[in-house]
Amino acid sequence: MTIKQAVLRAAKAAGVFALVRAATRRQPRILCYHGGNLGDERRYNPKLFCTREQLRERLEWLRRTGFVPATLDDVATPGFAPAKGIAVAITLDDGWYSSWHDLLPSMAEYGYRPALYLHTEAYEAGAPIIPVSVRYILWKAGPVTATLAGFGAGMDGQWTLAEREGRHRLCAAAEAWLLALAPQDVAPGLERFAAALGVAKGDLDLASRRFSYMTREELQEAAAGGCSIELHGHLHEYLPGQPERNRANIELCREKIVAAGLPHPTHYCYPSGAFDAQAPEVMRAAGVATATTCLPGLVRIKDGDTRYLLPRFLDGGDVSMIEFEAEMSGVLELLRKLTGR
Repeated sequence: MTIKQAVLRAAKAAGVFALVRAATRRQPRILCYHGGNLGDERRYNPKLFCTREQLRERLEWLRRTGFVPATLDDVATPGFAPAKGIAVAITLDDGWYSSWHDLLPSMAEYGYRPALYLHTEAYEAGAPIIPVSVRYILWKAGPVTATLAGFGAGMDGQWTLAEREGRHRLCAAAEAWLLALAPQDVAPGLERFAAALGVAKGDLDLASRRFSYMTREELQEAAAGGCSIELHGHLHEYLPGQPERNRANIELCREKIVAAGLPHPTHYCYPSGAFDAQAPEVMRAAGVATATTCLPGLVRIKDGDTRYLLPRFLDGGDVSMIEFEAEMSGVLELLRKLTGR
């Protein structure tokens, strides 16, 4: 247990968590998850991949503590607050297959109707997500020395993965090599790269689809179950200072979602949390109702721009249960204010 966790446990025991929850009960919360977990990917990136068991522990605590499910439209409504309890909306980023397999069923069981922000370029490609897969392979390989041949200039040669610089250079080179392949060749390319580093095809386990997104049919099933499929950009980017490009990216994303037979999306998530001062105007021009950031905090709708800068707490396997409780209770928000962070 860290010092921070020990202090939070003491604060909880003293009743501080309950007191702050009561004081902030009219301020909704927004939670963020990414993918579920189909193997050991949670150990590689616990922020990106969450186990079903961890999610259910969170949802059970929320229900037991008096939190109630809400939608993004609810929390962005000025003055909104349920008659009893504290409103919390849940979002999912990207469109991972493991979200559909592991997380959405539990969310539905607990009464949540989450918003799933879909990165449509990767969804359309239908291939494993290259940056995540490559980094997993390097993590799985460990600090080995490997000689690559037949991959081409920039990759062929000896690599010492115990060195940070070498790992970064190989990561960039492998991503560039894979991005040049046709979508149907990405999975075989990843398996070939993994084998060259001593990672077996079975250990990489692309057949489980743990590094892939949902299909059209799975997205439609998710939508039928109460999950709204929303905007994350066709390209996974928001470029500060380029409002027209950002608007076009959002509108293309919407076209792809509607073309998949899904309802018209109106909610947006800034990819990688990037936004700028022009963001509210970009959102209005693109017909967006709300936009979420990656900054934690409690939702306070103060003016017309606030709905385009909604705070979210990014939960994951690297967040202890006491830290989750502190964030959702509003205690960590209070500490950030007191410390100016």
